Amino acid sequence: MDSHTKESSIRLLKELRDAYRGQLDTSVIDEIQTVVTALEQEETSSNYLTAFNWGDRVLELVGKVIRIVTNITDLMS
Repeated sequence: MDSHTKESSIRLLKELRDAYRGQLDTSVIDEIQTVVTALEQEETSSNYLTAFNWGDRVLELVGKVIRIVTNITDLMS
């Protein structure tokens, strides 16, 4: 994950956490914080697998937030 993508991911996760804190489960908030902290502490992303895993985790969390906030699963039924 390049530095721009990492910074954008951190910013996005923080904004989602702050905007929807009242609607999110504590476990989702904790998971967001864990990923944000890990991304902030990661100095280099020389390992492709690690970068891929963090990118995957970010997308997974964004999906969880969207699902919770919009009740998209109810609409799909």
